[in-house]
Amino acid sequence: MNHLQRANEYIKQNKDKVTSRPYYHFTPEIGWMNDPNGFVFYKGEYHLFYQHNPYDVVWNKIHWGHAKTKDFVKWEHLPVALANDQSYDTHGCFSGSAIEKDGKLYLIYTGHIDPNIGFDRDESEIIQRQCVAYSKDGVHFEKYRLNPVIGEKQLPKGYLICDFRDPKVLEVNGTYYCVLAVRNTQRRGEIIMFTSDDLLNWSFHSSIYQTKFSENTLLECPDLFRIDDNDVLVFSEMPCDPEFSGQIKNKTTYVIGHMDFDQGKFIPGKKGLLDHGQTFYAPQSTEGENGERLLIGWMHRWHETMPPREYGFNGMMSIPRQLVVKNGDLLQQPFINRQKYFSVSALYENVKLQDKLDINGQAAGYLKIAMGENAQKFTIELNKSETKSTRVEVDAENNKLVIRSDYGSKEPIVLENCFGKSNYEKTLDFYLDLHSIELFVNSGEKVVSFTAYDQNKGTNLSITGSGTTLKEVRYETLRA
Repeated sequence: MNHLQRANEYIKQNKDKVTSRPYYHFTPEIGWMNDPNGFVFYKGEYHLFYQHNPYDVVWNKIHWGHAKTKDFVKWEHLPVALANDQSYDTHGCFSGSAIEKDGKLYLIYTGHIDPNIGFDRDESEIIQRQCVAYSKDGVHFEKYRLNPVIGEKQLPKGYLICDFRDPKVLEVNGTYYCVLAVRNTQRRGEIIMFTSDDLLNWSFHSSIYQTKFSENTLLECPDLFRIDDNDVLVFSEMPCDPEFSGQIKNKTTYVIGHMDFDQGKFIPGKKGLLDHGQTFYAPQSTEGENGERLLIGWMHRWHETMPPREYGFNGMMSIPRQLVVKNGDLLQQPFINRQKYFSVSALYENVKLQDKLDINGQAAGYLKIAMGENAQKFTIELNKSETKSTRVEVDAENNKLVIRSDYGSKEPIVLENCFGKSNYEKTLDFYLDLHSIELFVNSGEKVVSFTAYDQNKGTNLSITGSGTTLKEVRYETLRA
């Protein structure tokens, strides 16, 4: 039995042991999941691959898991697509992307070699190179016989092959471009670009984005795409070395700019965060069925307690977000069919908060709050039990929002200037699930994700405030 067969057989025999799944956020059938990979619309369905260890709820032996969907609520799990079974990927099939060419689905991923994996890191023994696999049916993949396709020969001097990963492929006017994260010899992060005519033969093109030495960051999971007349570069940031882990937090950044593909030059403009929470990393985008730009990310709480082992899984994906550039701002809006899967449970209009508004909730739901013109201070309690809750303290007058929780991390999330745009209605849209909260502020002007795997969280909600009028409070529950 080969590596791929062994993984699929293990999943088949053990997946029914998994418990406490979220209701509409994607999770693996069993085991560990991290970065989304190969997010693509192919032959009428959305395919999502992901970093996957089927054998345990911790990171190790990284495969590519695989699922597909038409609506991002109902998912079909497919066989594991890639296993670490070749000399060039023996210690992991790391992150990458997918693209359709001549009816075939191509995957390009990082083959990882590290004989000390799981132990002390020895950079002199770590090699990361880019590899290709392809499929006629989008399910069963064959690795290219001449892998790797981007390695030591193509990587210029000045870069370290021990941190050279996460290929994201795009096609522009018949030419394929691949953006990659790399560590330079100054030990700081860059994003570099390669070109190809056939996805198999690649050459170095340019360095399109560099961090400053003083920023002490390493970049991961780059993504480059176009929205209308804007080019958008997305990447995740982490400390460049362990000594900076106390001052550099893992986060995901976007830069709106202009990409000159011929010259290989990216001219950056506005820069911002894709998510202001503590649990959103390594997102990947694709062009949707109707030309939308859709993005999905890994929701994971760094350096925090993992889920109870008896759950049998570890890791969730966010709900997909549609990205729009409006008046120079990047907006993110939830991309699921709420009308199909959710139903109204409670609806209040022109609510003047004199005391407490209580709502009987369920583990999975949606809460919308539209603020009136005189909205001041009020507090929303989510996942409320007799003694615990997640509290969202809203100060509309001072454009501030603070999230504090008795679940998961005790570190508060603070958003300043969150209602600063006068042309946007002041709204809060909460997507609630068994282990997560995703908040879209002002129709996606800012987004916050929060996760907590605590058992026996409450499901009720309440809103308290004195004198504040809310234009609308709508609560919907997920249909069975």
